[in-house]
Amino acid sequence: MKGRAPLAILCGLALAGAGAATVVAARASGTSHVAAAPEPLAADPPGAKGPGYTLMDLPAIEKAAKGRGKPVLVHFWASWCGPCLEELPVVDKFAREMRARGVEVLSLSLDDPARAGDRVVQVLTRSAPNLTRNIVKVADSDAFVNAIDPSWEGSIPAVFGFDAGGKLRGRLIGEASRRDLDGLVARVAR
Repeated sequence: MKGRAPLAILCGLALAGAGAATVVAARASGTSHVAAAPEPLAADPPGAKGPGYTLMDLPAIEKAAKGRGKPVLVHFWASWCGPCLEELPVVDKFAREMRARGVEVLSLSLDDPARAGDRVVQVLTRSAPNLTRNIVKVADSDAFVNAIDPSWEGSIPAVFGFDAGGKLRGRLIGEASRRDLDGLVARVAR
């Protein structure tokens, strides 16, 4: 992870060229870089179910991640992000094993559900069947990033660890190894 450019910068530029309508601004070094985030969809209210996934807005994510009485890791990824796809099997196995220890992994795709909802379901079915099938619905990208973690630049893949009381205790930005994930759990399960 150290010494790498933020992964969303690399992945996001490719998506931006494909016409992504909404971006999460990455505030690294005072410059704007992009990571894809879905465009708000007026017809799809938060909690709406697509074919095989659920749309989640910020209040739903906060409710699912914070103050649930158990540690929660919030995992952001996208189907267009190569490092995210490489990481998915590791996070999937980790999520399956952590469930027995009372640690929840909330996985959230930053794909545009209108364009890639089916692809998200296919990727998760093939590579990560134990991960939650949620796609983020964002109205204000900057507010979304700041609400998750004010020091987050929007880079993905990213995992944020919340303790049983809902307090952010750690983060992993960039492709995480099993060792990285175990270390994050150790910080949030204290």
